[in-house]
Amino acid sequence: MSTTVYCGLVENWERIELFSSFLKLTGEIEVVPPLRLTDAVNRMTEYLEVRQLTLDPLASTYPVISTVEESAMVSKRSILIIAPSGEGNTDLGGRRALMEQKVAHQVALTIDTFSLVCEVFLEPRLSLRETLERSVDDFLAVRNLNAVWLPALTHERVTVQRPFALVHPRQILSFSERGSTPL
Repeated sequence: MSTTVYCGLVENWERIELFSSFLKLTGEIEVVPPLRLTDAVNRMTEYLEVRQLTLDPLASTYPVISTVEESAMVSKRSILIIAPSGEGNTDLGGRRALMEQKVAHQVALTIDTFSLVCEVFLEPRLSLRETLERSVDDFLAVRNLNAVWLPALTHERVTVQRPFALVHPRQILSFSERGSTPL
């Protein structure tokens, strides 16, 4: 006699916001433990699968034809910033020990249509430039993000403030380190 056992798949979808040059996309991305959002985004793929996708223009004058999609593939090349939208989500994922070995740096970044100030956590012997040159395709994890959408200077004001976010390294136009503090 045989018994068939069905194992239900546990789904782990995390609510996120993605910012491109002129759109804010809101949806869910699958993050399977023990991975963090950073790990899920930095996989070796060109697209992110996002479900329950909602598109909102950053300016009311920017047209959007389709604003809601049940499921969509989003090109990582077009994403400037990714931020979890859940309460208190800081993407530590049980890896606080790794963070304690790094040094916090205040930085100013300009990425495409955003100007931002935030903290990055770097290896003690590496500068931000060296870190970016080593991992040109990995999104950069930042904390205490304060960003201003640059076209908003002539339109509605758009700001983004998040405790944690990921920044696309290939979209960085300029950066400057403002100081460091050991953790």
